[in-house]
Amino acid sequence: MSIEIRRFLVITALLIACAGLALARQEPATPAEQTKDHVIGQTKGAVDKAQGAAGKTKAEVGKVRVNVSPQEAYIFVDGKPYRHRSTTLALSPGEHTVTVYNYGYEPMTMKVMVGASDNPEIEARLKPSGERVSGPWGRIQIEGAPGDAPVFLNGESQPFFVGHVDEMNNNFMLKQQLIVPPGTHQLTILHRKTGDTIFSGPVEVKENKRLIVYVKHGGKAKMVYKDWSHGAKITSLKRFEASTATATIAVAPVTGKFSADKEGIKCNEPAKLSWTSDGATITTVSANNEKLADSASGGLDVKPKQTTKYEFRAAGPGGVKTEETTINVDPTVKASLTPSAQELRFVKVGDQVQEQGSANLTWTASNADSVRIDPIGAVNGNSGSQEIKATPAQSNLGPLDETQTYKITAANVCGGSDTATASVHLTGSIEGAQVAEAEPTPALPATGSPLPLLALLGLISAVAGGVLHKYRGRR
Repeated sequence: MSIEIRRFLVITALLIACAGLALARQEPATPAEQTKDHVIGQTKGAVDKAQGAAGKTKAEVGKVRVNVSPQEAYIFVDGKPYRHRSTTLALSPGEHTVTVYNYGYEPMTMKVMVGASDNPEIEARLKPSGERVSGPWGRIQIEGAPGDAPVFLNGESQPFFVGHVDEMNNNFMLKQQLIVPPGTHQLTILHRKTGDTIFSGPVEVKENKRLIVYVKHGGKAKMVYKDWSHGAKITSLKRFEASTATATIAVAPVTGKFSADKEGIKCNEPAKLSWTSDGATITTVSANNEKLADSASGGLDVKPKQTTKYEFRAAGPGGVKTEETTINVDPTVKASLTPSAQELRFVKVGDQVQEQGSANLTWTASNADSVRIDPIGAVNGNSGSQEIKATPAQSNLGPLDETQTYKITAANVCGGSDTATASVHLTGSIEGAQVAEAEPTPALPATGSPLPLLALLGLISAVAGGVLHKYRGRR
């Protein structure tokens, strides 16, 4: 229905309303009739139950006046369509979210605490947003649906709202037109009062063609294509432009780029994701079904623990753009362990260690974040050197001949691990304590006959006798 015809019907309705007011003075309308068209989510049965059963004369509602600009802007209350143009909302007392949308403008969202009477007015003056739109493009014309029914492209939530049917349902003289990029789009039309779906389904828009969607009962529609050669002559359009009886909504295409600065990394190495988008109202970056970011453009540092595919999705009324990139993760760990000497000596006598050899044990562990050398324990870093000493397991007396073994185990959080061993040969001995012995009595010379001994004794006796004789003579 064209805006001119609608204006004619509105004037006619006003005349009828005036006549109705005269009759209303003689037979006042019931409170339920005054409020049932304005209370969100209430059916006639709900109103009757709320008023009739308790004997109330009027349902409790609060009135909120919302003035919008541009005048075709649509008002949503608590996520549901209410109506377009400036209007007075009738809401139940309490907090409500009021959002005003118009394609090509920045939306405005307000939290409103509604009382059970008149409330302060809301001024929703939207600011234009986005550059002019260039082709190629096609056109969608909707017939058979209520003029105030909100229309969505490529989504059913408020960010995908493009206008109402009466802005895109006429091709005769004063035109109302919805112009979109070529491609397949999901078209959704909702009933204003109930929020029920009038039609939802894919529509293929062809370049320089006018697609007429004839909405039928039961959620079905007939698609008819007409030439739209005028589209090829247009260089660019404002995203939204309307006058008293015309409207043009030019939906911008959705574009986007997504990349990673590295295709492959070692475990625990960082990589950076970068993306940009235009024309999208919802943008997400995700991996393994988990949302990582939702900004229209930006960057993100990541450290995947395994090979990971990252997905980028930019969606808006002008289409859906998806890209993906994969970062390959190498979890391989390589470990090495090398002693500076292959053989060490150890000598112990009693409780005293007289000799204990030592060596340096050098190790490396690439792509690892935890390293342990047994029997030493945990060590830090991906390389290093550790002093080792000959420490035999043997405790009994005797010579040493044994192997002293070390094992390195390196691992990372990505599931990679590696081991290596190194050995040194121990030689030497363990001896008991030494006790000092007494010196032996000198032995007499050995002879084969007693005569020499007797002669020696005789000589000694003679000498002793001579000494004794001299001593007596002096006396």
